[in-house]
Amino acid sequence: MKRRRWTWLILAALGLILGVYHNQRVHHGEVNPLTALIRGWILPVQRGAHAATEGAQQFFATLTQAHKALRDHENLVTENALLKQELERLKALESENESLRNLLNLRARLPNEWIGCRIIATYPQPGQQTIVIDRGVRDGVLAGAPVVAGEGLIGVVERADANASIVRGLTAPRMAVSAKVLNAQKVSIGVCEGRGENRLLLNFIPPDAPLQVGDQVVTAGLGGKYPPNLTIGVVEQVWYDRQYSVKKAWVRPAVEIERFSVALVKRGK
Repeated sequence: MKRRRWTWLILAALGLILGVYHNQRVHHGEVNPLTALIRGWILPVQRGAHAATEGAQQFFATLTQAHKALRDHENLVTENALLKQELERLKALESENESLRNLLNLRARLPNEWIGCRIIATYPQPGQQTIVIDRGVRDGVLAGAPVVAGEGLIGVVERADANASIVRGLTAPRMAVSAKVLNAQKVSIGVCEGRGENRLLLNFIPPDAPLQVGDQVVTAGLGGKYPPNLTIGVVEQVWYDRQYSVKKAWVRPAVEIERFSVALVKRGK
């Protein structure tokens, strides 16, 4: 009992002393030691919490910016793809318009028995191409009739039905057309033959003909089946055949059938 009383007396004395000390420091404008002690513990914690809060805010701000940048990138990729599609569409449209202009110019130079037709089916095969046009016997189209595009000769009607015809391309085997080479020095006559490849064989050119790569090859018009000066293609390779004493050449066809939707076909025999 006495020990507890002495404990309370000591604590009361310490409290009195601290109170007097506190009042004196406050009276002289000095910092309260208890307050200083609390600040010494609390301020670092506050600073740490503030720094953590700022760090979290900065992290979430960075994350938000990253998401926005990702969305912007995805939008740009989508927009770029759409622009590419539109550009390809415009290029195809421009190419089609150019082909139509060439076809109209060609039609103006051909006799009246030539009529327009649409290519309604294409059957590309290795080394040769077959197409179907929407003109047939009822339109006066017969087997053997030539078919042309604005860029040049396509091929010949292989079979004519009532309202449609099958056309065999120039590169097909056993196809042959008289041709002339438009060389700057001299025009030479030969035959362009289909060999079942993606190119034509220019055969029977005189050995002294000034044939060279890049020369344009057109129809010669011999026999009257094909009109003269229809473009066939361009010379790609030239060599001399010693066995037959003639020059030969590979010719790249001017017409790619899959590019066209309209053409001209000759009526009658």
